[in-house]
Amino acid sequence: MPEGRALKGGGAPPVRRENVASEPGDAGRGELQILEEHVHWENEAARLLLAKVRLPGKAGETKEQFRVTPGATHEDGVVVVPIDERDRIVLVRQFRHPVRMWMRELPRGARERGETPEDGARRELKEELGLELVESWTLGRIATDSGQQRGIPFLLVARVRRGGETDPDDSESIDASFAYSFSELARACASGEILDSFTIAAVTRLLPHFDGERFEYKPGVVR
Repeated sequence: MPEGRALKGGGAPPVRRENVASEPGDAGRGELQILEEHVHWENEAARLLLAKVRLPGKAGETKEQFRVTPGATHEDGVVVVPIDERDRIVLVRQFRHPVRMWMRELPRGARERGETPEDGARRELKEELGLELVESWTLGRIATDSGQQRGIPFLLVARVRRGGETDPDDSESIDASFAYSFSELARACASGEILDSFTIAAVTRLLPHFDGERFEYKPGVVR
């Protein structure tokens, strides 16, 4: 059962609400109910959907909403936490067009249709760092922008080893990589040195799996 003390709307709902997709939704249950939705723009990687939704508790009032979903050839992405032989976490520095910034972040990317999260992680490690995935474990999924993005990427942690040269995607600009101990990365996230939300979220999910600076995956933590 979820923890936390309810401050408003406390009682248990008749059906499970949290972390479960509801499409088209039901305004009678307090949800934004999709009445109609169409593709406004798309390419292979992404689609921008515009929807007319009925608002809850507004006597049938409607409003336009948008969301971004994976494109026809892609699925929810994957974020991978590379752990090297010294239990350090490896980040890349990449230029991100939407924010127009160089960002230190974990390797990540979209998955191709039919690609498993582990296969996606293996490909991203090769492309961005030239690393080989030895073994991987799940850290669940993360919704880093639930206000606009439909995608909920998979988060994996992986033991890695050197695997040759990088094989970067043509659309990516990566100029460096950095190795952090767990405590160093946690401090960098807490201080604001790291802005990437995927990396900040990963530190939280990694907490049960580090004893000081030593990594050991503990199964059964992620629900």
